[in-house]
Amino acid sequence: MYSGKLFDNINCGPLALKNRIAMAPLTRQCADDDGTPNDEMVAYYARRARGGIGLIITEGTYPADNLSGVGYLNQPGCETDKHQAGWKKVADACHKHGAKIILQLMHAGRVADPRTIKEGEQPVSASDTKSTGWVLYTDNDTELHDRGLSGDWPQVNFPPARSLTEDDLNAVADDFAAAAKRAIDAGCDGVEVHGANGYLLYQFTDPKQNLRTDAYGGSAENNMRFPNMVVDRIRAAIGPDKLISYRISQDGVDDFTGFWEAGQSYVEALGVELGKMDADVIHWSSFNWKDNRFDPSAPPVPVTLKKISGKPFITNGNIFDGASAEDVFDQAAGDIVAVGRPTFAHPDWAYIVASGMDYDWMEFDRKYVIKPAYDYTYAYPTGLPERDWAPNAKMKR
Repeated sequence: MYSGKLFDNINCGPLALKNRIAMAPLTRQCADDDGTPNDEMVAYYARRARGGIGLIITEGTYPADNLSGVGYLNQPGCETDKHQAGWKKVADACHKHGAKIILQLMHAGRVADPRTIKEGEQPVSASDTKSTGWVLYTDNDTELHDRGLSGDWPQVNFPPARSLTEDDLNAVADDFAAAAKRAIDAGCDGVEVHGANGYLLYQFTDPKQNLRTDAYGGSAENNMRFPNMVVDRIRAAIGPDKLISYRISQDGVDDFTGFWEAGQSYVEALGVELGKMDADVIHWSSFNWKDNRFDPSAPPVPVTLKKISGKPFITNGNIFDGASAEDVFDQAAGDIVAVGRPTFAHPDWAYIVASGMDYDWMEFDRKYVIKPAYDYTYAYPTGLPERDWAPNAKMKR
């Protein structure tokens, strides 16, 4: 029988969770063309909730189709009445199985898929910069095959981005707040603000991308000023009784090996700023939470951030079984573990670990993202809707 802290009840801000397991946010691009969550998504999230996860964190959801906010084709949104109704089905299904659910809100910034950007517009970022990366999976023939697509499949690269003005910053913060209110009205238990993995708020906390000389750049305090503005607007919109999580990382979708070049001093300064943030919990995102990348002798980043901020932590990165989860708690690196890829292939991950039995884990494959196990009491998807993801496609609005 399993012994450890993983299945202990825990309070996370205003939420009482049945265990310390969160489903990490996992990009799938399976919403309808207009961003509406569909029954396929209900069946997907319900299956993970049925599998024993205490906290579901949804995939990155755009707050508004505004200022290059949409990151991907077929990304879900939380901007319209239709979006809200779709998320209500998801939230209700997760609650039925005893899970709490928070909606992750994400503005793409300079790494918005150019096919989602409106005619005559330019992506936005902290500063006038251009990502040297490309839209995820557009160079991958396996993805083309698994999604049942055909035709040309070249890399789709990012265009130059322009710096957000003060008016733009206020507009984006208001978009986050309005979307958060919709998420709560849809029945979600809170929201997560995506400040990690290369997206807009990350672009403010990464000194390599934030070249501003005004109040929003030049130091850890200034770099966190805009994320704090977003969180403050959300808190005003949803009140004190709903969870706000803030996700942070040192690498992004266009910089998978990235790190903060100032090293430990910058980590410690960020910890101070996170301690001031009106968020209930901080979510550390990484491929391996022990890998700080700038100094092997320094503590793992989440250990330092948690200690200095004084905040509860959700920790993600190379957590795949009970022992790797307990290691997070033993090293004071987190209070909850976020499990990502294993939950694609193993929706009963929590019950498998709880059994205490040895298990032959399947190696992760992208096919599990495209065709995961579903809860067929909610939908019986026989195939994904047809998509037009050609290099010259445009988002359907």
